[in-house]
Amino acid sequence: MILPILAQIRRVARSGDTVRAWTMFGAAGLLQSRDADALTLKGRLLKDQALRSESAERSALLDEAQQAYLQAASGCRATYPLINAATLALLNDQPADAAELARQVLALLDSGDHVQETRYWLAATAAEAHLLLGNEAASQTALMQAMTAAPNAWEDHAATLRQFHEILTWQGRSTAILDPLRPPPSLYFSGIIGLPENEREAREKIETALDQIAPGAAFGALAAGADILIAECALARGIQLHIVLPTTLDVFRQTSVGQFGDRWFTRFDRLIEMADSLEAPDAIPTLSNAAIDKGSEIAMGLALRRAEAFATQAIALHVGRASDLPAFAYRLWQSRTLPVHSIILEQSIPPPGDALPIAANKAVLASTTRLAPTMWESANGLHFQAFDDVATAMLQASLILRDWPDHGLALEYQTVMPNDPLDGEECLALLLAPAAPAGSICMPWPQAAAMALQGPGYRFEIAGEVMTRQGDCPVGHYYPPSG
Repeated sequence: MILPILAQIRRVARSGDTVRAWTMFGAAGLLQSRDADALTLKGRLLKDQALRSESAERSALLDEAQQAYLQAASGCRATYPLINAATLALLNDQPADAAELARQVLALLDSGDHVQETRYWLAATAAEAHLLLGNEAASQTALMQAMTAAPNAWEDHAATLRQFHEILTWQGRSTAILDPLRPPPSLYFSGIIGLPENEREAREKIETALDQIAPGAAFGALAAGADILIAECALARGIQLHIVLPTTLDVFRQTSVGQFGDRWFTRFDRLIEMADSLEAPDAIPTLSNAAIDKGSEIAMGLALRRAEAFATQAIALHVGRASDLPAFAYRLWQSRTLPVHSIILEQSIPPPGDALPIAANKAVLASTTRLAPTMWESANGLHFQAFDDVATAMLQASLILRDWPDHGLALEYQTVMPNDPLDGEECLALLLAPAAPAGSICMPWPQAAAMALQGPGYRFEIAGEVMTRQGDCPVGHYYPPSG
């Protein structure tokens, strides 16, 4: 079956590793394939390589990509490969060829005798053809028809807008016309616990902020206070709610909700019930500041990944006091010059409760073989190395795989209490190492999403589940770029 192979290669290409995707394409014996789907993917891979190349090499690759798309279109009356061939002709400084192919696309659409596509893609294809022909009014009309046909197909919108951006840039025209059409931003939210009984000030400021930002999805925890208030205001506006807790649901509910008053229990439970997704790690049974930091990094990472997938931006919203110092996760966010919308409350009360226990976040890198002199042997005969931050661990893992490409590694981002062994029986890195594919780094999901904040150059792709003695563990895989 060729389709499963093509799907695997597409996933690698979407991760940004064009070189490895191209290698897989060749290894699968597809370079000379005449199958339309294979030719379409070939065109996409060559295009990705071209857009990362310069001058003569870029032109040659664009030409190869265009020819692959044209061959795919010749075997069937499909508009998708034909419109891509047209755009590549333009990007390769062949505007006359681009215009001719764009006219063929419009004629094919008008005939109705073409491979069936969704209403969105048919209208978006027409919009792209009109843009190639310089008919901005017709392009805008068709593009609005596409958006209206599938208003929430944000990933499809993003792909279209990226293509339009390339065309407008080549034409020397402003891309500002695309800004109103971009998908709504992603939001990471957080806030203080100590809200007064009268929530009016906080609610009004939060509602104003959400109306200004107008996010499509919000990611954060649900501690009593500002977290819950933000989540309630978000749901009232139809914003997707994705809850990321730093510890188990029961522990968080008791520690971060219940001890601040029974009035928060009902609100918390309702939000959990209505959330679009919930992440609550069973492996962290104790709430600590370290766990809160890691939970924030994961939530921020999920917001960043969504923003990247939808070609939009990620914004952080924090509700706090003027005297607050930024948390570690926020310092990471600001170090990347990502936008923050801060709300300072004049009325707040110090949160009750005891200080949280001391813990630390560590990254554990594991393999079945001692691949670096700094690795230690674990009790079960595997090998591991611990790091104080996950980005440094990823750098070391990439260097190891450069020298040992036939081996796989596993990485875990742990929250550990004092005197906890890093290589204990429940260490996921050690449990996952034997299942890590050669040449890859395997990391539990959604831990791996934290890399979008900690190390944005390392993108993990969700890769299903691995069976361990702790149960099935969702994982992501990262393959270092080849060459």
